[in-house]
Amino acid sequence: MTVTLDETSRLADVRSQLAPVFTQIADGAAQREANRLIDHHSVEALRNAGYTRLRVPEEFGGLGLSFAETAPFIVGLGEADSNLAQALRAHTIFIEGVLSHPDPEYRSLWLNRIGSGAVVGNAVTEINNAVGASTTVLTSLPSGELRLNGTKFYSTGSLYADWVLVAAVDEDGNDLGLAVPSDADGVTMVDDWDGFGQKLTASGTTTFDNVLVDPAEVGPGLDNGGRLATGQASWQYLHLATLTGIGRAIQRDVAEYVRGRRRSFSHGGAELPREDPQVLQTVGEVASSVFAAQAAFDAVVPLLGGLLAKDQAGQEITEAESDELYVAVYSAQQVIAKNVLDAATHLFEVGGASATSEAKRLDRHWRNARVLANHNPLIYRARYIGDWFVNGTGPGRHYRVGSTA
Repeated sequence: MTVTLDETSRLADVRSQLAPVFTQIADGAAQREANRLIDHHSVEALRNAGYTRLRVPEEFGGLGLSFAETAPFIVGLGEADSNLAQALRAHTIFIEGVLSHPDPEYRSLWLNRIGSGAVVGNAVTEINNAVGASTTVLTSLPSGELRLNGTKFYSTGSLYADWVLVAAVDEDGNDLGLAVPSDADGVTMVDDWDGFGQKLTASGTTTFDNVLVDPAEVGPGLDNGGRLATGQASWQYLHLATLTGIGRAIQRDVAEYVRGRRRSFSHGGAELPREDPQVLQTVGEVASSVFAAQAAFDAVVPLLGGLLAKDQAGQEITEAESDELYVAVYSAQQVIAKNVLDAATHLFEVGGASATSEAKRLDRHWRNARVLANHNPLIYRARYIGDWFVNGTGPGRHYRVGSTA
């Protein structure tokens, strides 16, 4: 691929816009978690710097970056604060879905909205619903009005959003996907996500109480894998980017911690930890784990980006291409999650009990990585990989979550 001077200059401009925002976000990440602060100011700073419209074409007010060009910025935000990278996950994937949508009016509507600054969240998953079922219902009244009622959990990013994408059903049980302004009457959002990591992703409960819905904002059910842009490979890609960012934050923090530490052990290898061969070995092992995670992520980017470009150009994606992509994404998931979790544990070997100080909150890296890794369990994805290599069975692309009665 040939890179022109204009492209190089454009990327340099984007980096110069986002770098100070990422630095500011990183500087306050530990304290925000300690105070459980839903950080609207940082999301606003990201919006103003162009992060939320990286992929939006320039004619719609975006920065017009390619898929591959955006990847380092997603990882960079994950390094600064993994909560915010995940909080904007639905927004990022939604843009890819818009770019590949067959209806030009739909594309224009949403690209103009997002190019003008709108942020999108989601309200899809419920608790105690049957597998594949939804208890969130859109009712058509005799007056012609549409009213939405129901409760969602894991509403990731919606407290930061202007629009909420909702999975619902009509009165006949048909799946629907619809968009609701986050400030509409009857929409209530609560920050009650109680996971031990990724605490600030705004992933709590959203309730819809007789919410008036514009018929123009209602469409078919939200996709779960049939379309590439909004399928499991794309959703997993955002988790992989965030996990890779956590790995880089671990590498940054362990090096900074050792560099400034003067307290050591009498049986250590040097007076200063920064000169202790075993401490340096540990830092090197952490960095190597992060390198492996970054390499696995980098391998996925051109595969997914290339197929998204085909999809957005209206070209057919073959089953063989999809299988290759999903095997790569699921394999990268194994490598990235395990290496980042290992690095998040191994970093504590450099510092003794003082490394566990609540003030430093170095444990947040493990907690955040563990929660992200749990979202799509590794064991099921590993089974797909094994079934592919042994039996030639294409890896699964669809799944639903629910409870058995």
